[in-house]
Amino acid sequence: MVFGLNSCLGEAKEKLGKAKKQISNTSKLVNETTKAQDKIEKLKNAVPLTNDQLKGWLPENLSGMKRTAFKVGRVGAYQVNSVEATYGNLDDKKKLKVSVIDGAGPIGSMMAAGYGMLGNFDMEEEDAVKHRQTVEVKGIKAQQTYKKKSNDTQLMFAYDERFLVTINAYKMQPDETWDLVHKLDLVDLTEMAE
Repeated sequence: MVFGLNSCLGEAKEKLGKAKKQISNTSKLVNETTKAQDKIEKLKNAVPLTNDQLKGWLPENLSGMKRTAFKVGRVGAYQVNSVEATYGNLDDKKKLKVSVIDGAGPIGSMMAAGYGMLGNFDMEEEDAVKHRQTVEVKGIKAQQTYKKKSNDTQLMFAYDERFLVTINAYKMQPDETWDLVHKLDLVDLTEMAE
């Protein structure tokens, strides 16, 4: 009878632990949704950076890699301002593609709030092809995906709760990719937006 009672108590403890975790996750989701609403309101009336400001922000060189292409303007049907650039060298196969969307304005604010939630939920998954996880590097929380066989890294994050950044690094591991991100001077975007 004692063994039966211990077994029942153990099962009840396990179910209680699972219930607590689900309540915690639900509470976190509610908190993140509330924060997202606040961000939308803050950015809705903000003035987006101009194409000239975004283009002027792009460096010609990034850690020895030359800018080989760029595009600035509105993103398709979303009508939000953005900038894209590709960096590379002829010497090796490394290439970096940077995409930044300004989350200011009515549509951009909704995109920024959703994008910003990417880094707020801790997750990790791995298989033979890729390793995807939420990481925080020097204060930036991002969703990081590393493709093992091709040695490619993708980072997605919201910078300063406004700028939606996607980095695609080819033939680069995550550490090397993050080093380049920190050389982009993203803080300059925030200062221009003030």
